[in-house]
Amino acid sequence: MPRWTFRAFAVCCLIVTGAACSNDTASAPAAYRDAGPFEAGVTTIMLADRMVEVWYPVDPGDDAGLEPDAYFIRDTLPDAFDAILPADVNPPFVTDAYREAPASDEGPFPLVLFAHGFASYRNQSTFLTTHLASWGFVVASVDYLERGLASVLGQPPDPQLEDTALTRMVVDRMALENERPGALLEGRISTERVAITGHSAGGGTSIRFGGEPDVVTYIPLSAGFPSDSMVELADKPSLWLTGDIDGVVEPGRTINAFEEASTLSAPARLVLIDDMGHLGPSDICAIGESGGGIVQIALDAGLPIPESLVRLGTDGCQPEALPVEDGWPTIRHFVTAQLRWAFGVDSEPVGLSERAAEGLPEAVFSYQESP
Repeated sequence: MPRWTFRAFAVCCLIVTGAACSNDTASAPAAYRDAGPFEAGVTTIMLADRMVEVWYPVDPGDDAGLEPDAYFIRDTLPDAFDAILPADVNPPFVTDAYREAPASDEGPFPLVLFAHGFASYRNQSTFLTTHLASWGFVVASVDYLERGLASVLGQPPDPQLEDTALTRMVVDRMALENERPGALLEGRISTERVAITGHSAGGGTSIRFGGEPDVVTYIPLSAGFPSDSMVELADKPSLWLTGDIDGVVEPGRTINAFEEASTLSAPARLVLIDDMGHLGPSDICAIGESGGGIVQIALDAGLPIPESLVRLGTDGCQPEALPVEDGWPTIRHFVTAQLRWAFGVDSEPVGLSERAAEGLPEAVFSYQESP
């Protein structure tokens, strides 16, 4: 077991009492809903013509004197769109990470890739990426500019990169960062085995990249495909998570994908959250006074937005939907539990069952897994 996995233990009972040690989270049905034993740090690195946001574990106390990092969704806009928004419209989203905090030396830590959705940006799900860092993962999220918000609003990148090729470039870049003398993350990243999760179109990226030989699990969020699709799934452990009122990716598409994955030999799991819309696995509905991110901000400012983008950019933010903050504990728990099990941190699944509902009262959900 890698050295970092012992972080959650105080003193090994084998040394103190002669008894066998055990992970005390194993008895908790929702062991990973709350932040883990680390703080989260964040840094930004360059990859060709775009940026990669990286979250990583920080030892408690090493964030002293630092303020929580914030991002501004307006920074993702093309110049033409930014110019017509009122100058004072730029609400921050404050995250649970500390910029450039010293990385814990408990690593190297497993690498998790995050892929954002259509008309979105690399920071879109910091509620999850910072949480994973607190549980001992390095999380890297690149701007998929080809489907990013700026591209949708008329400023595509040149040249354009295929999503799985770009994802592989991120893995290679993180491997170099791990080896670069004096780098913030030198010696902190394990890239021999990786995992990937992604939201919406990024869930499609996670499905496609899931077939790579070094991927231990893939976790599509609010993603799937029709029953007549010719998508070929990798025979790898998978976790499918969505909301039952998703108006962008109809929940049946996620269920179809899970059922297809269930025919394979690797375990497949499905979490269906009641009253959660498409943007539930993101920060977007929590940005700004009225929620809804940049699309709602633009609407409030009276700017013309295509109806298709309005639907995509607000689904899950409606008053009748589950408040996104109430869905986050469930998403955090299941994604963290899947990753810890897939990487072998937990030798047996912890909290990957319907019993997790006992510790997740904020949301109602159903759980299934393949035999």
